[in-house]
Amino acid sequence: MRRSGSVVTRFIRSRPLRQAARESEGVRELAQQWFAGELITDAVFLAEELRRQGLSLSFHHLPASDGLSTATQLPSLLYALGPNAEGVELSVKPSTIGLRQSASLAEANLRALAVTADEHGAVITLEMQRPEEDDATLVLFRAVRADHRSCGITLPVNIRRAEADCRDLADEGARVRLCIGSYPVPHGVAITGEHNKSRALVRCLRILMQSPAYPMLASHDPRIITIAQDLAHTNGKGHDDFEFQMLLGVRPLEQRRLVDIGLTARTYIPFGPGWYEYLAMRVAARPRTLLSYGRAVLDKR
Repeated sequence: MRRSGSVVTRFIRSRPLRQAARESEGVRELAQQWFAGELITDAVFLAEELRRQGLSLSFHHLPASDGLSTATQLPSLLYALGPNAEGVELSVKPSTIGLRQSASLAEANLRALAVTADEHGAVITLEMQRPEEDDATLVLFRAVRADHRSCGITLPVNIRRAEADCRDLADEGARVRLCIGSYPVPHGVAITGEHNKSRALVRCLRILMQSPAYPMLASHDPRIITIAQDLAHTNGKGHDDFEFQMLLGVRPLEQRRLVDIGLTARTYIPFGPGWYEYLAMRVAARPRTLLSYGRAVLDKR
């Protein structure tokens, strides 16, 4: 399965196909199932629509491959949202704020972003990327959270160290997003097999539900969603003490159902010029969409 996904990823990221796709109106329409658009105004427009449905919002900027524009685009988004920025989450990849250049650059950018988020009543959740960057990302998170307590962290559970990290973060009362990671994990430290990954997710979720931490479950699996509700009830977590997070365009009816029963459902909304790379990731994650993608590339409208 992983090998198949890798083949699909290489195919749709090939230079000729990328160029054809960017010139295709059909591909852009396909991509807009999963991203708001390239501009801040696109994100603001979509935010208004989702707010009317009672959904909470998480924004992720998709930068051009040659820039660190996230550090400026996300504050601009908050100003554009105005009063509607309150309660918004900004989801930040460390690479887009400079972690791969230097730890000090990333910390300076994240601190500046945290100040702006605090001013607007928004929160930040730092994502995890390559497993070899986990330690540096946790150091960055803890350095900034010391002054900005609402800063959160993402924890991919398909790495064997995840449970130990989860216990530490639970003891700290942190905001923790749990997910099954999408980045390749070295064989010696990986949890493999979908069933084993789901079990790891539940183990980490139980740890957080039994603690003062604020769990954020990033999963579309109906079984895991039901387990999360049961764990919250068993451990006395109220509806404001945890939340569900799902990708834009994935199980939208379920997102609204959770809101209708009084729970917090947050929609992850990517926007920005790096939309094609995000589309490639989505298609690779769900190869059955490749047929629709191919038709869109060939669309000459």
